[in-house]
Amino acid sequence: MSNHFFTFSVVTPSFNQGQFIEETIRSVLCQEGNFYIDYIIMDGGSTDNSVEIIKKYDQLLKDNKWPVKCKGIKYHWLNKKDNGQADAIEKGFAIAQGDIGAWLNSDDTYYSTRVFDTVATCFMAEDIDLLIGNGIVIDKKGKFLYDYQTKRIDLKELLFLDYHILQPAAFLKLSYYKENSFNKKLIYCFDVEFFIRLLANGIKYKKVEDKFSCFRVYPEIKTMSGQREKVREFLLIGKQYPNAKHLMFISFVYKHLTEFSIKYQRYFIVRLFFHYIRNFVYWLVVGTWGRK
Repeated sequence: MSNHFFTFSVVTPSFNQGQFIEETIRSVLCQEGNFYIDYIIMDGGSTDNSVEIIKKYDQLLKDNKWPVKCKGIKYHWLNKKDNGQADAIEKGFAIAQGDIGAWLNSDDTYYSTRVFDTVATCFMAEDIDLLIGNGIVIDKKGKFLYDYQTKRIDLKELLFLDYHILQPAAFLKLSYYKENSFNKKLIYCFDVEFFIRLLANGIKYKKVEDKFSCFRVYPEIKTMSGQREKVREFLLIGKQYPNAKHLMFISFVYKHLTEFSIKYQRYFIVRLFFHYIRNFVYWLVVGTWGRK
């Protein structure tokens, strides 16, 4: 990238998320620093108060009543039925006009008002295509649950065990979103497949310890409600890579042991037993011991 003020193109896909979307919007518009924001909200035809909230901030910006703390904000939104989350995000990036792309789901937020400033500094200093940070996990009411830390980016782990890149804490050169489509056959793991594909193709990335995002977890989200389907999709992703086939069975066993241990985690002996069994499977796949 050239030495100039970056433009962050952020896409927010949304459908009937009126209870969360205002917090999401504000976390984008409140970003402070020497950069521009190109914010695109793709609403899939919400019937709750989402559109009312989206229009509110559109008008505040048009009336110059929003305290812009960056070089400038371009805000546009669409209220139209789509073919799912991946379709909405792709259509959003298709009209984006920035340098650095990110998508922030309508129930997630950025960790602080200085996230884009930190990201811009990293992209200015490093020859990278992808920047990956950490974050925190929050509950439905925004209460802190635990830290989400990506210790390392290991392609073998991404393929065989569990996806450990926090998607809203990942910032990618916009051109990659425009040139690479999502696998729309995947409902739960299209983001997983997308980033694994980029990493497998040798994209230049950097991992930093900064906290970039707040990922909201509650029973209604598809991440929580489709665990069995997620396992199936993980296995489908692994089959795309020839070197993965001989480890697919181990991956399958590992994931189901994990599910089983979570289900019965209130029993200490069961939890301890499956902790060591899972670590053994992890050692077989990755070659290191000591998984938390």
